[in-house]
Amino acid sequence: MKLKNKQKGMSMIGLLIGMFILGFIVYTGIRIGPVYSEYYSVVKAMKAVAAEPGAANKSPGQIQEAMMKHFYTSYVERVKKNDIKVLRGRGKQLQVKYDVQEPFIGNLDLLMHFEKTIPLN
Repeated sequence: MKLKNKQKGMSMIGLLIGMFILGFIVYTGIRIGPVYSEYYSVVKAMKAVAAEPGAANKSPGQIQEAMMKHFYTSYVERVKKNDIKVLRGRGKQLQVKYDVQEPFIGNLDLLMHFEKTIPLN
């Protein structure tokens, strides 16, 4: 009579490797989640300023001030006034371009580049 003893399930090493990978993904999300949340607040502020009546007729300084007011109420801290530009060409466009360097692990940093351009009406 043969005994059929087969292992079913995951070994301890497999479980540890799986937990390490899951932990790494969660840690990465924790580090970059707030940065992307802030980016979506920047895009929301850009759309709000562009939707204001007469936004295309305002000076670049007025547009920057309006953006900074929206940033203040949305707790956007990484975007500075000189990151906001008003481009002229085929109509006016509002551009926000900035970089975020977020510490990750030890001496490794994550560098994220954000750039968004929308037309002013």
